[in-house]
Amino acid sequence: MIDLDTIVRLLYFPGAPMPGCELTDDDALAWISNQILLKPYCLVRDWIWLDLTMPDSVLQELKESGRKPAMLYAKQVIFDSKRRFEPGCWVRSTPLVSFSEKCLFETANTLYVLLGSGSRKTTELSTINRIF
Repeated sequence: MIDLDTIVRLLYFPGAPMPGCELTDDDALAWISNQILLKPYCLVRDWIWLDLTMPDSVLQELKESGRKPAMLYAKQVIFDSKRRFEPGCWVRSTPLVSFSEKCLFETANTLYVLLGSGSRKTTELSTINRIF
């Protein structure tokens, strides 16, 4: 069973500072709307990049599928192009496929635009699966 202290530290204690896109919400929406994208996008703030630790067998399977051992948790959705998430809600991504432009966190299904500064932390995959 996961302990409450682990969850509190993960969600509320500071991690390593990580910069995101320094555009306003409106400017970021205008910028990403003008890009040629092949998947939906989601603008987020107050985010945490989660580096995942996991058993080697799971890590190998992840890598073979073209994904990396990282996920995103954002406490605030600003805009979701497919309206899957309401503004102000939280979101957790699936594993990372690529990271570019210092603020574009791409998963198999979505391109997340990381607005403002966030933090980077390490946690176990099992912890993420239990709390989100």
